[in-house]
Amino acid sequence: MTDTPETLPTVTDAAETAASKLEKLKVDLKDQADKAIGKAKDAANAAYDKAAAKAKELADAAPEKAREVRERAQKVAEEGTAKVRTTVQEQPLAALGAGIALGFVVGWLLSGRKKD
Repeated sequence: MTDTPETLPTVTDAAETAASKLEKLKVDLKDQADKAIGKAKDAANAAYDKAAAKAKELADAAPEKAREVRERAQKVAEEGTAKVRTTVQEQPLAALGAGIALGFVVGWLLSGRKKD
């Protein structure tokens, strides 16, 4: 098959058409990629804003929570002190014996055993 002058323009036209279609496809793909990147940025910004708002909310609530925990701890300590005081008043000899025994055990543990 030999190329005739009639077939050359047709091949050139087909090549130009294909190149034009490829260029259009390239532009379309770039536009779609830019849109996807924009959506990803928007989603990331929204997630960041939501996380920042939650962090601020927690930081604002922290002092109140700390105060509540301190008050509960103080109440538990006061109740424990009151129970010990009541026990010592009702059973002073038992409390004295328990104190002596505790002191002996702590002293024994702190002194350690010396091997001779």
